[in-house]
Amino acid sequence: MDRMDYIQAVTRTRVLETRLLSRARIERMADAKDLDEVMKILGETEYIHVLGGLTRAHEYEKVLSSELARVYDLMYEISKDRIVVDLLALKYDYHNLKVLVKEKLLKKDFSNLYIKNGSMDIDKIKLDYLSNDYRDMDTRLKEIFEKVEEDYENKEDPQRIDILMDRYYFKHILELANETEIPLFISYAKDLIDFTNIKTLVRVKKQQKDINFLGEVVIPGGNIDSDEVVMGLNISLEEVIDKFRSYSMSPEICLGLEVYQEVGRLSEFEKLIDNYIMEQNKPSKYIHFGPEPIFSYIIAKETEVKILRIIMVSKLNKLSPDDIRERLRDLYV
Repeated sequence: MDRMDYIQAVTRTRVLETRLLSRARIERMADAKDLDEVMKILGETEYIHVLGGLTRAHEYEKVLSSELARVYDLMYEISKDRIVVDLLALKYDYHNLKVLVKEKLLKKDFSNLYIKNGSMDIDKIKLDYLSNDYRDMDTRLKEIFEKVEEDYENKEDPQRIDILMDRYYFKHILELANETEIPLFISYAKDLIDFTNIKTLVRVKKQQKDINFLGEVVIPGGNIDSDEVVMGLNISLEEVIDKFRSYSMSPEICLGLEVYQEVGRLSEFEKLIDNYIMEQNKPSKYIHFGPEPIFSYIIAKETEVKILRIIMVSKLNKLSPDDIRERLRDLYV
């Protein structure tokens, strides 16, 4: 990956960064009296391009989805290497693959659950998969479909579809990240695995499931050895926190787990992790040659959309501005 290939892309990304929502505008939305007022404020921004055709403020999800789809299309257009964008689009691909497999195996229509932002042509994959035509299918996808179907035939457990798909997803994203040899991308993939494993550990503890189940759902490849995570099932949460203090992302993990002990929910943990990922990407603002600014801009935009969704859902539920602010994430700008 030649860093000089990204001179024009970085220049264009710098312009796009100036259009990201400011903290002041987010504050205005948090203080808005209702969802209609939030939409009016949003109309003062570049979201005006996707607000056309909106008939009701309650259709905000269409706006957010359209904006993310627009951003992904643009980033694919300006990025020299698709892999830079694929790293972040992959989560949508595997979401779609889960939906597709469940449609076939459970014999149900989940067509409303597909997401547009993936890197794969899900319509072509769906056509081939449902007709059992694997001739032109990527070998990775063929293996996934065969293994998941075989597992379902043996276990008849729909939950295992998600478990197996998640394993394939994290393996795939880590392979892509390692292929780039870009430290930011590799750290992102490994940190994502760690955060997912810790959340899984907490949930399995709460559900009082056994160590064999945890061993199946924990993802290998993170900074924290998967066996270490599994062994955390047999010790207290305080001991788990002490156990993981030595890792690079430990302040966020440990603080998140401490808050979880107090409130009994993972929402604050997830907020801390989102903020950690944003902090890891902020140095990209000072990189002039290379793919990192493209990657980090997408992270920034996805976080922005997440913040908008929090505000909009909160307005529908009539939460106070202070309650909304407690839920918001850090911005890139």
